[in-house]
Amino acid sequence: MTEMLQQPYTGPSAWTRPQMEADRSWIYTLSPAEVAEIRAAVSAALAAGKPLESISRADFPLASLAGRLAELGEELENGRGFEMWRGLPVEDWSLEERSIAYWGLGQYLGDAVVQNARGELFGHVRDTTAGADPQTNANTRFYHTNRAAPFHVDGADIVGLMCVRTARAGGASLVVSSTSIYNALLRDHPDMIPLLYEPLWFDHRGEHNAVTGKPYWVTSICGWTNGKLSMMYLRNFIESAQRYDGAPPLTGRHRKLLELIDHYAESPELCLSMEFLPGDIQWLNNHMTLHSRTEFLDWDEDERRRWLMRLWLNRRERNRYTDTYGYYGIAPDAR
Repeated sequence: MTEMLQQPYTGPSAWTRPQMEADRSWIYTLSPAEVAEIRAAVSAALAAGKPLESISRADFPLASLAGRLAELGEELENGRGFEMWRGLPVEDWSLEERSIAYWGLGQYLGDAVVQNARGELFGHVRDTTAGADPQTNANTRFYHTNRAAPFHVDGADIVGLMCVRTARAGGASLVVSSTSIYNALLRDHPDMIPLLYEPLWFDHRGEHNAVTGKPYWVTSICGWTNGKLSMMYLRNFIESAQRYDGAPPLTGRHRKLLELIDHYAESPELCLSMEFLPGDIQWLNNHMTLHSRTEFLDWDEDERRRWLMRLWLNRRERNRYTDTYGYYGIAPDAR
């Protein structure tokens, strides 16, 4: 029988919006000395002459900042599950320098994993689809549009988003504690909890994964293992998987559960909104948080258009989720 958490989850990851607005210690502003150290590490990596994806932690030396990055890793793993870093001088750097700086910092948190069927380890979040709607086209991805994104997780332990340029208007980042959503469901709709642990089909949405060899994978929304709770929530992936022959049909209770998760994710009680500034990096633990984005209006000029860089990282050590979810949310028995 699947093990289930049947009492409220406690700990720093079960936060609410008012708590985070009252205590903004989740914003970490880099000091001038730390920025200087990152600049020196970028220069060292450039001098080594390696391709970006071959640059290791050893190629990006951070004698002082390494300790703070270890603290960040601990905060993501056992704390609130997210943090915003502020102050990278992205406007002073070339594309290569920005990429190396971001990649090098990520090397202190985990190993980069591919983000799509093209095998990209380093992603870019920009509107490139001229208004395509992912809700009506199952193979369109939200990060290539200007549309508001539904609350979701990404396919790795950690997702990092670094802001290079902001939109003309909109594009706020929304973050919510998935453990707090679980607690709200347990409080208000305890009959729904067992449904969170039942297997569902998730659509790869045109990016068929070599791990499964199929256009979908099977896992549950929640896992409870090693005393830790994890949530894998991708409503549009769950719903679009219904297009495949043999997919177990979503029942009325399933659809009610999805509506309730979205309701709590969007609620003033839980939903935290944050604006990106150029040089910000948002780090999120995908097992403990859901994230989203509001719709945005972009600039007409290409050189001003909204641009985020993205990393997906898996922790190097055997982490607390290994027995629940593997890469891209695939349960171990589905590998």
